[in-house]
Amino acid sequence: MAKRTAIIDIGSNSISFVVYEKSSRYAFHLIEKLRSKVRIGEGAYDNNGHLSDIAMQRAFDTLEDYLSVTQSLGCSKVLAVATSALRDAPNKKIFLKRVSKELKLNIKIIDGQKEAYLGAVAALNLLPNLQDGTTIDIGGGSTELARIKDGHIVETISLNIGTVRLKELFVDKRSDFSNIESYIKDMLQVLPEIFHTSKIIGIGGTIRALSTAILKDTDYPLDSLHAFEYPYEEHRGFIKKVAQSEVLKLKKTSIARSRYDTIREGSAIFFLLCDRLGASEVITSKAGVREGVYLSDILRGCNHKFPYNFNVSVRSLIDRFAIYHKHIAYVQSTAMKSYEVLYPLFDKQQKYREELMMAAKLLLIARRLNIYSNSDMTFGFLVENLNFVLSHKQKILVALIVKYAHQKVINEKEIKQFQQLLPDEDVIKWLSFILSLTVCINQNKKIQKLEINYEVGQLRISCEKKMFLAKACIKKLKKPASFAIILESSS
Repeated sequence: MAKRTAIIDIGSNSISFVVYEKSSRYAFHLIEKLRSKVRIGEGAYDNNGHLSDIAMQRAFDTLEDYLSVTQSLGCSKVLAVATSALRDAPNKKIFLKRVSKELKLNIKIIDGQKEAYLGAVAALNLLPNLQDGTTIDIGGGSTELARIKDGHIVETISLNIGTVRLKELFVDKRSDFSNIESYIKDMLQVLPEIFHTSKIIGIGGTIRALSTAILKDTDYPLDSLHAFEYPYEEHRGFIKKVAQSEVLKLKKTSIARSRYDTIREGSAIFFLLCDRLGASEVITSKAGVREGVYLSDILRGCNHKFPYNFNVSVRSLIDRFAIYHKHIAYVQSTAMKSYEVLYPLFDKQQKYREELMMAAKLLLIARRLNIYSNSDMTFGFLVENLNFVLSHKQKILVALIVKYAHQKVINEKEIKQFQQLLPDEDVIKWLSFILSLTVCINQNKKIQKLEINYEVGQLRISCEKKMFLAKACIKKLKKPASFAIILESSS
C-alpha cells in the first residue's frame, strides 16, 4: 500500500484534492488539501450535457497543478474519480483522452450508486457509532443517498437534482421558486420508502455551509464541523429561508460568501428531502466521496470497514508521536487499574470508561507536546486532531482531562465555556485526577507490576520497586475527595 496517496474528486462545481499519509496498516492523516471551483459542468445542463471547451481547459489546468503537488509530496498513488458532470457529458471522451495522454492520469467515472456508496463508507467509518440513518450528498449535478441499517449499507440511489443543474435550469432564468420546488418534488417521487428515517447524515458543500451557519448562530462552544449534530425541526425555517432568499439578502445570514452562488439551490434540495424522509436529526460529515475512495482502497480486504473498536484518530497520533509504545500500554493499564477501583465513587454506570481509555493512550503524547508546560497547546492540538470517530462530547472531554492531567488543576472557567458538551464537574475532577495520578506513577518511566486498591478513605498503590519521584508528585495532587494515597513497594 502506498504510504502517500492523493485523491482527486472531479465534481460538477469543484475539483477537490487531498493527500493522505499512512502511519500504520489502517491509520492515516491528512497532509494536504486543495479545492478549486472549476465549474466543469458550467453551461452543460442547458446544453444537453455537453462540456464547454473553456470549462474543460479550466479543469485540465487544475489537474496539471494538482499532479505537480503529488510529485512534490512524493505520492506513489493517485486515485482520480469523476461524478455527475463527466458521466452525463456526451463529449467526455475528449477530455478524458487529453488528460490521459498529456498528464498520464486515468480518471475513473463512477456512477451515482457508487458515489452514494463511497459517501456512506466514509460516514460509517469516520463518524462516531453510526448504526442507522440515511446519507444525503448534494452535488452540482446530482444528489446521492445511502441507507444505513445496523451498521451496514443496504441501499443506494442517485437523483438527477444538483445545485449547478438547478441554477442553470431555473435560477439563472429567474424562474419562480415554486417551479424549482415542484421540479424537486417530482424528482423525489421515485425515492423508495426504505430511505425514510429520522437521522440524516449530511455530506457535501451545501450541507456543510448550512451547518457552519447554524453552528455560529447558536453560539455552539466548539468550532468543529465533523460530527456536529442539530435537531432538524428547529432549523428547518432557516434552511427554507436560505433556499427562498435573494442573493443580496444572504449577507444578513451566516452563510459564507463563497457559497452564495449555489447555496439556495442546495438548501431547497436539502429541506425538501428532509421533509420527504421524515428527518428529526441532522449529523454533519466532513468526510465524503474522497474519504470513501481512500477507505475503500485501504480497507478492501475487510469489507470496507475498520476492525471492531479501531479508532483511526487515536491510532494515528500514537503512530506519529509515541516514543515507546510499551509505555503507552503501561500507562493505559495503570489508569484503568485506578478507574476500576474508583468508578463507583463518581461513574457507577461506567459511562466515561471509553473516554478515559482514549485519554490514557494520549497521555505520553501530550507530554511531548507540552514539555515546556504549554498545556493549552496540547488541548488545541488534540481538539484539532481527534477529528474522526469521536463525538464532540468525547473530543472535548478527552482533550480537557489530558490537559488537566499535566496541569494538575482544572480550569472552572474553561469547563463553563464547554458546559453543554461536558458531564458534571465532579466527573471531570475524578477523571483528571486518575490521569494525574497515572502521570505521577509513570515519573521514572519504569514498567513494573502494580496493584491498586481502594477502601473507604484510603487508596493503596503497591509496586515492586521504590518510586521516589512518584511520591513527591503525588503529594502535590489535588484530590476530588478526602482520602489518603499510600504508595508502598516490596523492595
